[in-house]
Amino acid sequence: MRVTAHEASLTQRHLWRSAREAIPVTHTLIVEAEQDGVSGYGEASCFMTDHYNSGLERMHADLRRVAPLLATLDVCGPDGDADTVWRRLAAELPDSPFVLAALDSALHDLRARLLGVPLWKSLGLDRPQNLRSSYSIGLDTLEAMAGKLRERPGWCAYKVKLADPGDLGILRELRRRTDAPFLIDGNCGWTPDRLVPALPHLRDLGVRLIEQPYPRAAWDDARRLKEISPIPVIADESITSPDDLHACTGAFHGINVKPMKAGGLTPALAMLRAARERGLVTMLGCMPESAAGVSATAHLGGLVDHLDVDVVDLLAVDTGHGLSLDATGHVTLPDRPGSGYLPDATAHGWSVHHVPAERARRVRRRVPGCAPDAVDAAPVTSGRAPVTSGAAHPPDDHPATRHLAALLQGRDVGAVSLYAEEPPAGHDLPDTRPGRARRLYGMATLDEVRGTGVGSALLRTALTVAALDGAETVWAHVPDAALGFFRKHRFDVLGRPLDLPGAGPHHFVHRSTR
Repeated sequence: MRVTAHEASLTQRHLWRSAREAIPVTHTLIVEAEQDGVSGYGEASCFMTDHYNSGLERMHADLRRVAPLLATLDVCGPDGDADTVWRRLAAELPDSPFVLAALDSALHDLRARLLGVPLWKSLGLDRPQNLRSSYSIGLDTLEAMAGKLRERPGWCAYKVKLADPGDLGILRELRRRTDAPFLIDGNCGWTPDRLVPALPHLRDLGVRLIEQPYPRAAWDDARRLKEISPIPVIADESITSPDDLHACTGAFHGINVKPMKAGGLTPALAMLRAARERGLVTMLGCMPESAAGVSATAHLGGLVDHLDVDVVDLLAVDTGHGLSLDATGHVTLPDRPGSGYLPDATAHGWSVHHVPAERARRVRRRVPGCAPDAVDAAPVTSGRAPVTSGAAHPPDDHPATRHLAALLQGRDVGAVSLYAEEPPAGHDLPDTRPGRARRLYGMATLDEVRGTGVGSALLRTALTVAALDGAETVWAHVPDAALGFFRKHRFDVLGRPLDLPGAGPHHFVHRSTR
């Protein structure tokens, strides 16, 4: 099995706000698992990064760390059942639920596609019927929130973010425009002195569910609220894994299960089944993510009382095609194997994606002084590389070569290539076995994205791709202007500069993929 990584940057049609934060852009890491020419997909979002260890650098590092284990997995082999594989991955990723979830979802998706069946069937579930999602209205001015409802009339329920449960003006204004139930979400930001007096009014305004009103640590307050609330109260931030289910059963009427937060489809499915056995209200939700992640989540929709997968409707950009929602929130699963997600390389959500050799060459040609046949690293900080001609470098089309492009609104604005190539004589790399080195080549970024982090995104993804391909070290020749950039990214310099014909002095740099 071969695993690889891509990056995406997602924006929504409206700036997303809750009682906790505002999110202008969500960066995500999309994992692709390929076996026998078939690919499955999973996704990990950069969301509450300190709490979930979900910053991009950390998630890339975690993927590189588990690369040796991933290389041994065979989802159709005798040890390829979902529970066994998940336990092996979970033991290596105890503090990285989002990376674990992305891998678990990708492997479930791959297994179902190899079997030629939809994901719900490979999970042993009944076909989901009559799925409808609630529509989320992020925190904003009263006029803006009412405008969001006007844009999406006729949904089965509206999930409303509120900063203060005692401020009923927003709900009264929304109630003038719909008869649908309200589900209100505090995102851990409320206090008992504001919520408890408002409970009768919330009930009269058609609130049918309250989600995570208090901070996760406020278990005593949650238990008291459960005893007195005329409206069911469900946990979100308080339920992160099956280990939390016992405490949540005593403190809440139900739980909101999000596979990314739970560590994947495997534990999410176990949590939903256990919750139903305990008589808890169940909701199935998602993080800020693209169709790559949420399409798999929706296959569990037949197990829950409330479905909250409207994120693909909220997005201004996406990464491909998966589940769809009609004008009133009816969910349609794709009539394709697995999750049904199909990546679209032209979609504007992608920020780093694998591309054919010719696309990488076209980027090199557009960078003044950069061409693909001489030296191999553009000074990323300036967007220029001192290379000479425009002919293709022979390894560009080798089957083992990988080409990555950085994208901005669907346009290629940077590129880098990875060759399976040993370092030159006299540059022995420590702790690197033969055949386990990758050469970084032709790294170039356009002037328009200089200083925006595009070079860093390309480099971290290249390191991860190299590690997932079995590399232990990445090396390159870089000019003076790029040396600071590579040192910043923990590359070491070895030996004296080389004077490359037509290119000037270049330094040999290398870095472990771990």
